[in-house]
Amino acid sequence: MTDIEKIRKEYETAVSKKQELSEKLRQVEKTEPNKFYEIWILRDQIAYWEGKSEGLKFALDEMNQ
Repeated sequence: MTDIEKIRKEYETAVSKKQELSEKLRQVEKTEPNKFYEIWILRDQIAYWEGKSEGLKFALDEMNQ
Protein backbone atom coordinates (compact mmCIF):
# COMPACT_ATOMS: atom_id res chain seq x y z
CA MET A 1 0.00 0.00 0.00
CA THR A 2 1.45 3.36 -1.01
CA ASP A 3 1.56 6.44 1.19
CA ILE A 4 -1.27 8.07 -0.76
CA GLU A 5 -3.45 4.98 -0.33
CA LYS A 6 -2.76 4.92 3.42
CA ILE A 7 -3.58 8.61 3.77
CA ARG A 8 -6.72 8.24 1.65
CA LYS A 9 -7.90 5.34 3.81
CA GLU A 10 -7.26 7.35 7.00
CA TYR A 11 -9.07 10.33 5.45
CA GLU A 12 -12.12 8.20 4.59
CA THR A 13 -12.14 6.79 8.13
CA ALA A 14 -11.96 10.28 9.64
CA VAL A 15 -14.79 11.60 7.44
CA SER A 16 -16.92 8.56 8.23
CA LYS A 17 -16.32 8.88 11.97
CA LYS A 18 -17.15 12.61 11.86
CA GLN A 19 -20.43 11.91 10.05
CA GLU A 20 -21.32 9.12 12.47
CA LEU A 21 -20.70 11.35 15.50
CA SER A 22 -22.60 14.25 13.92
CA GLU A 23 -25.64 12.03 13.48
CA LYS A 24 -25.34 10.80 17.06
CA LEU A 25 -25.12 14.43 18.25
CA ARG A 26 -28.30 15.33 16.35
CA GLN A 27 -30.11 12.40 17.96
CA VAL A 28 -28.93 13.29 21.48
CA GLU A 29 -29.82 16.96 21.03
CA LYS A 30 -33.28 15.94 19.83
CA THR A 31 -34.09 13.26 22.37
CA GLU A 32 -32.13 14.34 25.45
CA PRO A 33 -31.24 18.04 25.19
CA ASN A 34 -30.35 18.24 28.90
CA LYS A 35 -27.43 15.81 28.63
CA PHE A 36 -24.94 18.65 28.41
CA TYR A 37 -21.90 16.54 29.24
CA GLU A 38 -22.59 14.00 26.49
CA ILE A 39 -23.31 16.78 23.99
CA TRP A 40 -20.08 18.52 24.95
CA ILE A 41 -18.04 15.32 24.55
CA LEU A 42 -19.62 14.57 21.18
CA ARG A 43 -18.87 18.08 19.92
CA ASP A 44 -15.27 17.71 21.08
CA GLN A 45 -14.94 14.37 19.27
CA ILE A 46 -16.45 15.85 16.10
CA ALA A 47 -13.93 18.71 16.24
CA TYR A 48 -11.09 16.19 16.57
CA TRP A 49 -12.20 14.14 13.57
CA GLU A 50 -12.92 17.26 11.52
CA GLY A 51 -9.42 18.57 12.19
CA LYS A 52 -7.89 15.23 11.34
CA SER A 53 -9.85 14.93 8.11
CA GLU A 54 -8.88 18.47 7.06
CA GLY A 55 -5.22 17.75 7.71
CA LEU A 56 -5.34 14.51 5.76
CA LYS A 57 -7.20 16.22 2.90
CA PHE A 58 -4.45 18.86 2.78
CA ALA A 59 -1.81 16.11 2.69
CA LEU A 60 -3.60 14.36 -0.16
CA ASP A 61 -3.89 17.60 -2.11
CA GLU A 62 -0.18 18.33 -1.63
CA MET A 63 0.87 14.83 -2.64
CA ASN A 64 -1.23 15.00 -5.80
CA GLN A 65 0.52 18.15 -7.02
